[in-house]
Formats: sequence, structure tokens, C-alpha cells
Amino acid sequence: MEQIYKNKMQAVGYDQHVCDIFLDWENVKDELLVPERKRGSGNGTIHVFLGAADAELRKEFPQYYASVQNETDAADGAIEIRHYFLSSNIVSMLGYVCQYNYEHNYDITQQVKEVLSYISQTTEENGLLETKSLFKLSTGASKLRPYFKQFESDGVFAKIIRKILLPNSAYKISLYKNGNNEYAAFWLIGFDNVSDFEADSNTEYFAHSDNVEQTFHQIIYYGAPGTGKSHKIKAQLEGVSKENIFRTTFHPDSDYSTFVGAYKPTMEKPMDKVYAKGELISKLTEMKEGGVTYSPQKFGAKYWRSLKQLNLSDKKDILQACGMSDNYTVEFDKGVAVGEEYLACSKESRIIYSFVPQAFLNAYIQAYRKPKEKVYLIIEEINRGNCAQIFGDLFQLLDRDENGISEYTIKADADLKSFLEEELGEDNPGIKDGELCLPSNLYIYATMNTSDQSLFPIDSAFKRRWDWEYEPIKYKNIGWKIVIDGTDYSWVSFQRIVNEKILRANSSEDKMLGDYFVNPSDGVITDKVLLNKILFYLWNDVCKDGEGDIFKVGEVEDISFSELYGENGTKMLKKMMSYLGVTDPDGNKVTTENNEENTEL
Repeated sequence: MEQIYKNKMQAVGYDQHVCDIFLDWENVKDELLVPERKRGSGNGTIHVFLGAADAELRKEFPQYYASVQNETDAADGAIEIRHYFLSSNIVSMLGYVCQYNYEHNYDITQQVKEVLSYISQTTEENGLLETKSLFKLSTGASKLRPYFKQFESDGVFAKIIRKILLPNSAYKISLYKNGNNEYAAFWLIGFDNVSDFEADSNTEYFAHSDNVEQTFHQIIYYGAPGTGKSHKIKAQLEGVSKENIFRTTFHPDSDYSTFVGAYKPTMEKPMDKVYAKGELISKLTEMKEGGVTYSPQKFGAKYWRSLKQLNLSDKKDILQACGMSDNYTVEFDKGVAVGEEYLACSKESRIIYSFVPQAFLNAYIQAYRKPKEKVYLIIEEINRGNCAQIFGDLFQLLDRDENGISEYTIKADADLKSFLEEELGEDNPGIKDGELCLPSNLYIYATMNTSDQSLFPIDSAFKRRWDWEYEPIKYKNIGWKIVIDGTDYSWVSFQRIVNEKILRANSSEDKMLGDYFVNPSDGVITDKVLLNKILFYLWNDVCKDGEGDIFKVGEVEDISFSELYGENGTKMLKKMMSYLGVTDPDGNKVTTENNEENTEL
């Protein structure tokens, strides 16, 4: 197959293979899909990071690397690159794009039409579409980072390619040149395992649509700690009104009442409520028929806040409705004066029992109150609670039909029925005939750390009522560094090495370090954070039985966690990093100054 692609490049005049920019399939970071990706550079250019082939590119463009290193403006020596894409490959990927965006509630009809129109109007050569960019090196804080930059604004990459790259899509790029030392890159887009890739754009292409229905109403995002599960949910809910998002976190003490609701004792200040005129008529009638003496005056004192809101005509209406003379408005006013004088500052309150709704019920009510809007219930750490106990009979509601409505309803108990009838009305579909039923506009998203799955195992009957989406470790924070006593180490290098040892030790990804196991605001992980958060976790949760082969400073020399503290702690920590083979941020072996000489640790 690769020979076919080489033949195509030869056919367009590029017969010398320089290198494969990515030897393996590489990850397309989430920011390329509009809701998940970060805002990019202010001028709207697109950057495709090429760090995986930095060594080969240094050999091919030594003069350009040297000029940028010497502070020359990078634009002076930037190399023009022509890019080629298979039109058949693009059309094939469009099918995946349509499927993905249908499932994730984005209306891309117009965008797909534009892509197909662009292809039909663009001249192909040997089945290839082409565009141009520059190969440039960064001259900012991270110098000599290689990129494809400044793609043609009306070219195939800007108009098509960045619109069809999904979170799990991937690609290979091969760099070629001809006898005139002109360069071209051949792209092949597909799906496979994912790892390092970086791109930026500041333009949103896919428009959110309320006319496209989501397929999945209940999703559990699962993976190792720090893989960005909550971040992914947050990104998907961008633009959703806060009043339509309800969150809860499960824990060992969670139960049905903390998830759904229950009667609870609450403090009430009896005089705080302001009653309407109709309610006041009922209250006065009750006092009169109860034989309360001087009822107008006592009524005025008790309900002074409400009466102060009324005019004289309203007060007369209340008296007449109760069969009393409207002259008693004077008695009302006497009572109001007493109430305002002696009860206005009263802090007296009483304990009453009332039904207090929790996250599930709040989301449920909102979904029925706003049937044309999508409402989301987010459950963090779903497996840290006993799901069977927490959901109870709600478990039955999770079976949804093709329209997203519960296939089977359940009977609400008396308390819940009474509360929902008061909130929604007796004839509302949410409590009609005293039954609960999940509406199609209520979505339930949950997260689960696989490393915590032993807390409360989730049974298979519960699992099959959810769609599951795995969040892999992407090793994408290549700009992060670990700093130990002035020495810089690559976070991704450390992360990869440790994860390989964890996987080798227990054949499981459950305990591996996710991309956001730590999340430094400035991209710098201090030795304190490394010790107290990362290594503490590894020592207690991964290597407690001597597994992992991580806490060593030599082939036969182990160290304990406590040895990383104290007078020689920093030295031992550096030795440990050296034994692990952690590189610096540029991928080089780490050296430190010792006795005024550079020596490898």
C-alpha cells in the first residue's frame, strides 16, 4: 500500500522520500473538534506540531535550525511545503464525521455540503488535492519547536481537513522532496491508537443544533485517573444553560435519599412568607370559624407582612369575603402595628418536615418543565457509591426506547407522588397516574476511574443500561516539565516510563498516570508536587507490594519513599529519575552540575 502512495508522489514530481513525520498513527487532540478544542492563536492560523520527527527534521534543515537558534527571524528561512491529500480518503472520513456529529448533537449539514462542493470544484491531480503551508520553528518561550504553519486560508487543509479530524481519528505524514529541493508532504487519515499531536485553531465550525437528537442518553466515561473524563463532559456541555445542568458526586455514604430526595427537618421562620389575597381570605376564615376572639386584630399581627403589601380596598375585600364588616380594617391596622413592632426583628424559627429534592429529582423536574430544552444530570465517580442502593427502583427507568423515553414506568411512593404533583401538576406526564418516566430530553452522564472499580462493583444488569466511552491516556502535555533543584525533566517522558512499568507489573491500565493526574497551572511540576502527590500515589497504591520496579536508583538498589525526604532526598530523587531514564523536555539525557563538571546522574 505504501508503495502506491510513493508512486503517487513520484507522479506529481517528488521522488525522494525524506522521512515519515509520524512513524505510527498519531493522536489528533480534542481541540480540533470544536467543543473540546482550545482557542488558538489570535491571527487564526493553524499549527500542526511535528515534534515526533524533530531529529530527522534537524538533519534535513540544519541551516534553518541554526539560524533560528541564533535569534534570526524564523520567517527569513521558513521552508514552503506542498501538502497532498487523497480525495477518496477525505470522502471516506466524511462518513465518520457525519456519524460522530449526529451522535454528539451537532448540525453539520451545511458544512458537509460545503466540503463536497469544494472537492467538486477543486482540480485533482492523480486523485490528489493539494495546498501549501510553511515549515517553521517556534521562536517564543519554547524555541525550535517544529510546526507546519500558515496553511493557505482557501486551501484543502483549512477548508476541509481540520473539519474531519475527530477525537479518535489519526494520520500519517510522509515528507518528500524533488531534485530542486522542493518539499511536499503526503497525508493519510484514518483511525488507530493515539499519542502525541498538537494543533490550534480559533474558529468554530460545527454549529450546535437543537434539531439533531443525541443517540446516547446515558453514558459512563471511564479510564485511568486524570485522563480528562470530567473535562470531556464539561466541553460537551459548553453553551448549555447552567440551570439545565445538575451535578452530584457518589461516595460510600450516598443513598437513595441523597440522590433523589426525602422528607427532612428544616428550619422555617413562620413570618417570612408573604401570602396572596386569596390565601389571606382562607386564613382569616379559618381563624373566625375557629372561634378566635378579636380575630381581625390577631390576624393583622400574625400576617402583618402580607397585609402591608395591600391597599385599603384589598383589605375591605378580605373582610367582606369572610362575612365581616369592612370597618374592621382599623383592627387590621392595629394588628399590623403590633406585628411590625414586636415581630419584625424576631429570630424565632421552628423545625418543620418538608420534602427536599436532590440532584436526580431536580433534573427530572427541570426536564419536564422545559420539554424543548436538553437537561443534563452529571454523576461524578459513579462507582464510588453503591449504585444498586442509590438508584433503587429508578434502575428500571434507565431502559429507554428509540426516542429516549423510559420503556417501563415505576410507581412513585406517596411522598414523592405528592411532591411531584405539587411541583408539576397532577396531569403532568412526569407524574401522571402516579408514575415516573424519564423524558427524552434528560441525559445522564457519569465518570468512573477504573482504578477505583473495587469500591462498589457495578453489576452487569446496571452496566448494560449505559453506553460506555473509554478515555485513553494520550500523553499530550508535552510542554509540561518536572523541576527538581533547577533540573528540568519531561513530564511526558516520566509519565510514559512509569506507565510502561505499571502495565508490565500488573497487566492493567487501572493504576496508570493520566494526562491530568496533576494539572499545574503553569506547566511546571515542582519536586514537592512530584513527591507528595505523584510518588506518594505510586508508593501507596502501585508499589506497596514491591511491584512496578519504580523506586530504584540502580539495578539492585531499591529506595524507600522516606529516603526521598531529608538531607539527601533531592540527590536520591535525581538518581531515581536517572535510573528510570527520564529525559529533559527536548528529549535529551539529563545531566547535572556536580563539582563544576557536567556529569550524568
